[in-house]
Amino acid sequence: MPNAQRADGCRLAMRSLGLAAEIDVVSTGYTQGGGYEGAKELLARPRRPTAVFAGADIVAMGVLEAFAEAGLSVPGDISVAGYDNATFAAFGPISLTGVDQAGTEIGSNAARLLLELIADRRKTSVQVKLSPSLVPRRTTAPPPE
Repeated sequence: MPNAQRADGCRLAMRSLGLAAEIDVVSTGYTQGGGYEGAKELLARPRRPTAVFAGADIVAMGVLEAFAEAGLSVPGDISVAGYDNATFAAFGPISLTGVDQAGTEIGSNAARLLLELIADRRKTSVQVKLSPSLVPRRTTAPPPE
């Protein structure tokens, strides 16, 4: 499942940076409502996080909503990043930092490979690996002192 892979990748990256003690994963639905509920759960804990990585941009929207409702400034009090780099993430008032998974390239490669397979059914399978990239915007900053 992509959501489990994203959570595992986040855990691995944090451990590699010496942040294992800071790992705190909340599992919710991949919806705006799920992000909202997950953020409320994080805010109810004794230690507020300095940053939240939402596994999808739509989830991050719910996180942003919960933080605004709690009177928190993003990124002044807490940073938020999403995953997908959805079109709305670049919208000025949102300006969500996120991971771009190269969706256009994924789609182009899938179409090309399908057409090649239709043209020659004996063609051997091909694996294409693409690297996601970080798109920094206005929802992330160094942690507050």
